[in-house]
Amino acid sequence: MDRVALERFLDAEAPFLRALGIVCEEVRPGYAVARWQTDLRWLRPGGLVFGGGLMTLADAALYMAILGQLGLSALAVTNELKMNFLRPARGGDVLATARVLRMGKRIAYGEVHLALADAPDRLIAHATSTYALIAGPDE
Repeated sequence: MDRVALERFLDAEAPFLRALGIVCEEVRPGYAVARWQTDLRWLRPGGLVFGGGLMTLADAALYMAILGQLGLSALAVTNELKMNFLRPARGGDVLATARVLRMGKRIAYGEVHLALADAPDRLIAHATSTYALIAGPDE
């Protein structure tokens, strides 16, 4: 699957991501990079990006990585998400790099590293998450 196909799918099935400014930068099986195009609406006092938005970005990035591995017809929902905030995120776009660490028949587990786009080697948060893989209506 390529990034364009995934973006089309997300626009149709999860339009809230684009509305929030979250887009896919890269996708391959079990791996994705998502970008949150932040603006003043998403900043707290002091120019800090709010934590709930960072959690949404982490969740979206891992979802993209799972779809990259299973395909666009996969039904996957967040079962658990744990986020550790490591330092303040002061404005600017945020990149989330997601990796699927284990893919089972019913559960996928992964991690996400979040960093400001202009300082990609300096983590601002780390997340781990479990997704439940749900069979489609005809399975």
